[in-house]
Amino acid sequence: MEEILPDTRHVKEATGSPALMRRLNAGRILRELRTSGPRSRAELARVTGLSKPTVNGVVEELHRAGWVEPVEGADGPPQRTGRPAQLYAFRADFGHVLGIDIGADKLMLLLADATGEVVARARRSLRELAPRGPQAILDEVARSAPALLAGAGVAPERLLAVVAGTPGVVSADGVVTTVPQLRDWEGIPLRARLQEIFDCPVQVDREVHLSLLAEQWHGLAAGLDDALYVQVGMGVGAALLVNGQVVRGADGGAGEIGLMPLGGALAAGASERGGFGPFETATGGVGIARRAQAAALTPDGARLLELAGGDVAAIEAKTVFDAAAEGDATARAIVDEAVAVLGQGIACLACALNPRTVIVSGGLSRAGEALVGPLRDEVARYVPFTPRFLISTLSDEAVALGAVRRATEIVERTHLAEPELAGSTR
Repeated sequence: MEEILPDTRHVKEATGSPALMRRLNAGRILRELRTSGPRSRAELARVTGLSKPTVNGVVEELHRAGWVEPVEGADGPPQRTGRPAQLYAFRADFGHVLGIDIGADKLMLLLADATGEVVARARRSLRELAPRGPQAILDEVARSAPALLAGAGVAPERLLAVVAGTPGVVSADGVVTTVPQLRDWEGIPLRARLQEIFDCPVQVDREVHLSLLAEQWHGLAAGLDDALYVQVGMGVGAALLVNGQVVRGADGGAGEIGLMPLGGALAAGASERGGFGPFETATGGVGIARRAQAAALTPDGARLLELAGGDVAAIEAKTVFDAAAEGDATARAIVDEAVAVLGQGIACLACALNPRTVIVSGGLSRAGEALVGPLRDEVARYVPFTPRFLISTLSDEAVALGAVRRATEIVERTHLAEPELAGSTR
């Protein structure tokens, strides 16, 4: 989530040991330069409330340490000589962060500078690696990350924070559970395993939480206080934005709607704990494909089988939506059934949370209005204050982009709040 920085314009200068005072005052100046852009020393004194001698000294130290640099331009009144005041800017390339998306079928890495501006990206397919288990995926991370840094000309010691997103539920100490999409991923201490690869702070979070963070930063949730984010892919998951905060829950599992109980025939075949939950079995891509594969073995499923080239196993959710778009009755019935149940689940959340906006993402969201239109209608049957439905525009980089945002927040806390200066000691 967007970190709210304090208003320091009328705050007294930090007090304490000289070294601590310098770091705290330097942190105040860095935050101002990072959020507001280049400033002159006079402007920094005015907006931070620090004295001009303090600002002059701190800016010089930050310049020597490499945190800021002089830039061209003018700001505020000219100096007595008539020359414009020298501006100083935060050096975004002083350090970098890495956002990682470990998905069911892909590995995505985004390298960004300290402001979150993406400077390099890499994508690797996990279709062959994922079935080999966690070590194969972690080995790929260990290969891909250094190569990405080297290609961007970033020294390893300039990597200040790493955040990774994964399917499932992530505990406070970075252990992943409830993740049927990845083989042998259940119970993996992912943060600890990634910390063995990277020599900087590492955090891990649930992929949909990071996706919603990305939407709040650069997407459809920007400026919103309340929203519901629903990801419909192999399974189904959600993330909640309440009062401007992404809700994690007591155990990191807030929004794990795929596990919601479900009665009736659609619940048949739902996995036990650790597998796909009842709700996502009924509404997610895997469940839709399974029902279509069964239908393809009957005369009514002829079109589904034809679109899959005669191979029942090749039928996936996209096949079903394509057939439904053509008017195939069997495919239409499968889609209608899944959308009705998904809409009822969203209606339950809408009644409890009253979000203004529902953002739909994931592989099935590519069906566009064919999915969102019926969903909207289904929710409207139950909810008098129907939210607007939008399809995410962040493509498949949402998780990694949210991870970048979270990583910049780590840098804000660990490096920018009290930056190291020459001669400083803790």
